[in-house]
Amino acid sequence: MKRSPQSAQRAAVVAELERVVASPVFGGSARQIRLLRFLVGEALAGRGADLRAPLLATRVFDRPEGFDSVEDSIVRVEMSKLRRALERYYAASPAAAVRIELPRGRYAPVFATGPAAADPAQPSLSPRPPMDSQPADGSGPLSPRSGCIPGSADGPVVAILPFTSIGAVATSSSGAAPDSEPPEPGSAGTRRCAVARGLTDRLGDLFVRAPRVRVLSRAATLDEAEARGARYVVEGSVRIVRSALRVTVKLHDTARGIQVWGKTFDRFDVDDRLLAVEDEIACEITTLLVSLPMGAIHAIESEERSLHPPRSSYEVLLCIPRWLVTFDRDLQAELADHCARFLECDPDDGVLLVYSSFFQVLSSWTAAGRDYDLRQAEDHARRAVALEPKLASAHQVLAFVLLDAGDGPGALAEAEIALRLGGPLMLTGFLLAVAGDWERGTFILRKHQGWTKRYPRAIHHALALDACRRGDYAAALIEAEAIAPRHLAWSALDRAVALTRLGRFVDARAAAGELAAILPAVARDPRAVVRRLTADQALVDDLVEALAIAGLG
Repeated sequence: MKRSPQSAQRAAVVAELERVVASPVFGGSARQIRLLRFLVGEALAGRGADLRAPLLATRVFDRPEGFDSVEDSIVRVEMSKLRRALERYYAASPAAAVRIELPRGRYAPVFATGPAAADPAQPSLSPRPPMDSQPADGSGPLSPRSGCIPGSADGPVVAILPFTSIGAVATSSSGAAPDSEPPEPGSAGTRRCAVARGLTDRLGDLFVRAPRVRVLSRAATLDEAEARGARYVVEGSVRIVRSALRVTVKLHDTARGIQVWGKTFDRFDVDDRLLAVEDEIACEITTLLVSLPMGAIHAIESEERSLHPPRSSYEVLLCIPRWLVTFDRDLQAELADHCARFLECDPDDGVLLVYSSFFQVLSSWTAAGRDYDLRQAEDHARRAVALEPKLASAHQVLAFVLLDAGDGPGALAEAEIALRLGGPLMLTGFLLAVAGDWERGTFILRKHQGWTKRYPRAIHHALALDACRRGDYAAALIEAEAIAPRHLAWSALDRAVALTRLGRFVDARAAAGELAAILPAVARDPRAVVRRLTADQALVDDLVEALAIAGLG
């Protein structure tokens, strides 16, 4: 039976709606998707003229009757965000046959059709097709066994604006910016401009190598970057005064229209090492913003996408920081299932292989730890290195697996490769230390520990072991206490050893009992467990002796 023109147009709009809400521009934002679905549904039902702020407030945003738009701006703010999101989507998809538009000053959407409308009966070509089992507003559960979901590069889109060179501060009454005439050759202005251009180029190079991040090329302004589909925009400035360098960096979230992060980097006596300092600052910015999964941009994505179960391998990786905070057994079981499910769909997803291997080894040190397959973990790590040879985290995780298997020299070699490749240096420092290079490893750890408050507290384990190695058991106890999650065996083990050496035997036995409850194998063969911690055999002997005094072994 042939469809009427009205029916065909409605079907085309519905198909376009599905493409739009599944796009990376919306990023799984349940609130924005729910709002758009409601607006489109009402317009298609012929009730577009009835759309008003009070109706949206009660039906979409769960506000009570008697909503006052003067006191509560949620409708105005969310409509503005939705309008910008649609503009970004169609800026990146100019050939769309059907467009859903929100004219300013109106709540009802309009539907513009092109001369060559796509056949709505054909499947969507969206890079993130919606799941049939996922409710339209994203509110219901998605079964982890609901079928294979292809891996998707649905990570954030980032633009890096050209860094600006700041000279003398303007003193005119008009507050005009410093003039922008070309600096004289050899002047301080030349150095500032060179560093500004160098930082911009270096950040582009490092960001594009960061997994699951897409970098928008050659955007000159924030408005241009937003129009071309970048949600996150990085901008910065460079100032050089005598031999001191100051770099100020800001991160904007165009979806919310706010600055979400900022940091100032000061370096002194830089005259003879500008290139090295430039590279150091670029690496630090990259780590803080886009290192997976702890960077600031991924943290925003994680918060927004936590409203639904993972629908892509990237969203699985976003769950890892939450697990590292609590080592919650339920979340751990879900992560294990999600990793297995997405790897079944795409066994050559090198980034997911990296974190699957890391997850397997670290979860074996928890109260809910499964007896992981060491061969599988090592196979995953080696395949990840083969697939992503220039990814520092792949070599970091292979080092972690090798150390756990007792191959100290192999672990040290992989940690050295990770160090040369860059990436998140705290984990590299951790691995260098426990693999035997204590001084260099702990130096890197302590240096980069001050960069951000958002890092896995399990990192303190290496510092606790180093303090034990040096005989500073008071410092070891402080580091052990900083490993906040008590579901991780490292905390109890480090405390049991430090308390024993400090002569606090009652507390030491309590910590040893805690350790045995988390990891029963330690009561049967403490040496076999401790050998997984470090390649330093003298330290292994010391730890085993202390555990025996505490009642284990």
